Amino acid sequence: METKFPRELSKDLLFDGLCRLGDQYQTSFVVCNPQYKNNQLVYVNDKFSQLSGYSREESLGKDCRFLQGIDTNEFASNDIKQQLAKGTPIHTELLNYQKDGTPFWNELVIQPIRDEQGTLLYYIGLQIDVTRRKQTEALFDVQQEIYQGIEKGYALNVLLQKVCDVAESFFQQQTKCSIQLLNNDRLLITAAKSLPESYNQVIHGMKIGRNKGSCGTSAYLKKPVIVKDIETDPLWIDYKQTALAHGLRACWSIPILTQENKVVGTIATYFTKPSKPREVDIEFMQRLAPLISLAVKYLDHQEEVLQLAYMDADTGIPNRHYFINELKDLLAEDEPGFVAMIESSEFAHIGDVYGRAAGDDLIKQMSNRMQRICKLGDVIARFASPTLVIASLIPSSEIERYTNDMMNIVNDPFLLGEDEVFVTMKIGVTPFHGKSIDSEELIRFADTAISDAKKRAGNALSFFTVDQEEETKRKLSIANHLSHALQKNEFDVHVQPKVDLQSGKIFSFEALARWSSPELGQVPPDVFIQAAENSGKIRTLDQITLVKVLEWLQKRKKLGKQLLPVAINISTDHFFHPYFVADLRKAVKDYDIEAKYLRIEITESIGMVDFELAKTIFEQLKLAGFESSIDDFGMGFSSLSYLQQLPVSEIKIDRSFISNIDSGGTLAIVRTIVQLATNLNMESIAEGIETADQLSILSAIGCKRGQGFYFYKPMPFDEMDKILDKQEQ
Repeated sequence: METKFPRELSKDLLFDGLCRLGDQYQTSFVVCNPQYKNNQLVYVNDKFSQLSGYSREESLGKDCRFLQGIDTNEFASNDIKQQLAKGTPIHTELLNYQKDGTPFWNELVIQPIRDEQGTLLYYIGLQIDVTRRKQTEALFDVQQEIYQGIEKGYALNVLLQKVCDVAESFFQQQTKCSIQLLNNDRLLITAAKSLPESYNQVIHGMKIGRNKGSCGTSAYLKKPVIVKDIETDPLWIDYKQTALAHGLRACWSIPILTQENKVVGTIATYFTKPSKPREVDIEFMQRLAPLISLAVKYLDHQEEVLQLAYMDADTGIPNRHYFINELKDLLAEDEPGFVAMIESSEFAHIGDVYGRAAGDDLIKQMSNRMQRICKLGDVIARFASPTLVIASLIPSSEIERYTNDMMNIVNDPFLLGEDEVFVTMKIGVTPFHGKSIDSEELIRFADTAISDAKKRAGNALSFFTVDQEEETKRKLSIANHLSHALQKNEFDVHVQPKVDLQSGKIFSFEALARWSSPELGQVPPDVFIQAAENSGKIRTLDQITLVKVLEWLQKRKKLGKQLLPVAINISTDHFFHPYFVADLRKAVKDYDIEAKYLRIEITESIGMVDFELAKTIFEQLKLAGFESSIDDFGMGFSSLSYLQQLPVSEIKIDRSFISNIDSGGTLAIVRTIVQLATNLNMESIAEGIETADQLSILSAIGCKRGQGFYFYKPMPFDEMDKILDKQEQ
């Protein structure tokens, strides 16, 4: 699909709109001018400066590829260059470099902007730092390599060198990594092929202790040691000259510890210039350390291999899989007890302020305090990032006392770094009475209870109550009634007009399913749609809506009345069904309705499921004569990167933007959405118009169509027939 913009919208106005859009973005956003050599940058937002380390002044006028470096994939870089030359959209991932030389992985989306003659005016580029995800992927990959290497009998130094190679790829160029293992209080180099052999010979066998460089001190103190400048740091006084002679200026070392807090060794990174770590750097090294520790243990104790699947790597606490297995064993004993979920309300805030490691430390300290009040046989695990879970066999009469003791573990502060921090705690408890209940259901009940506790301020304890159970039963009841309702034709369809904002004339409709149950009464759409999705019946519900719309259109056609297009919301599951397009074509043929009178509405997240398949289906719909619409458009990352490639004719501006359109930032975004829709030869439809002021603002910025209670509420077909009869007169 070509990108065009109308004559009446000047290039300067478009550029101004793009800049305003970039100012609103919470991710890196740039504009390049293809008229300049190498597509020079003509706009960058503050997030780009934060991401790259370059100020706006330093960035403007630079080659759009100036963040690429020595290890940037040459094939990917050349592919981008070719795509830019063609003026086609781009979505890729690329290794880039910050101003100080630190590499980061960049998810890059480039969108070309053309005028109606096809002249390329600008490129807009969005960048997201996906380094943490890439680190996680790399950790997973190297973990798999280590497991496979162990099975094949590879030597330990070969396996650990793989860890070093991965570590070096996420730091500055010429970074060198080493892993040393502890033996009789001496560190022995096990993997360090990037370091000069002459340097390794000097430090091999170093005795640990204070002032023994970064690694010797780290192993001795059992904590990270960060030396930003070897030349000036007293920890290196005995080894400074050796390090400097080999061009080494900084060294960060992380101890490798067992779950029992015993030192296995150290992992260190060396730099050729004084260097200060970022939080993400330390986190990455700390995530490598447990992997090394486990690799060593695997080779020393093959019988412990299975335990890896049952331990949380960041804390050493048993994980969700371990807990579920142990809970099944407890339930098999057919005794009363309880399951409780425990969270600190401040967990996320602590992670923001102190770093992720502090959140892990808080979980460990909470677990340790829980261990002190637990009795033999109780099971404690880290169920999710902020959540501990406990299961205990205990008489029902003692559960309240036990849970009160659990609440008291937050009476004293937790030590995070050098700070004492008080936290509040939420506990959700569900008792059980033997093996009559499923373990997964117990966990779900405890989760429901803690959700109730989170609604209250301060420390809060909530038991899974009858009311909560009734709510759960209500959802189950809706799911059960749903099947009968679909069979008994209890669903109806209302339509809401879409109107021309200038004349108020109706030009099309949106079809909305309604359920009036004899047993349940009026069931809210969000409730029964969710139930239909969860039960796999959403396609059936979509088909009922489609048939009722076609019956209405057929009736009007037989009466010789005007037909207007009707939009039908299609679920993701239904959209990707292999017979979706074929079924649509057959349906309109059976009812003798032209395809142009049906419009398919899909939410913008459809591209995040399987974009290439979605694109193919949209193209098939277009060939069959159906128009398509993107519903709930929110200017998200996926929208800009995928929208141009989809053959859709309409985007619907999400009602959340319309409700806040009187605020400056939101107005700028809505204006830009309207301009971009025009630029892409699409109609923009404003959803949820409720006031005259909203209508006035939308009209002023060029939005021509909309829907909402200001004009019409959704109504049955017979009521809509009367309105259309008046409009036709």
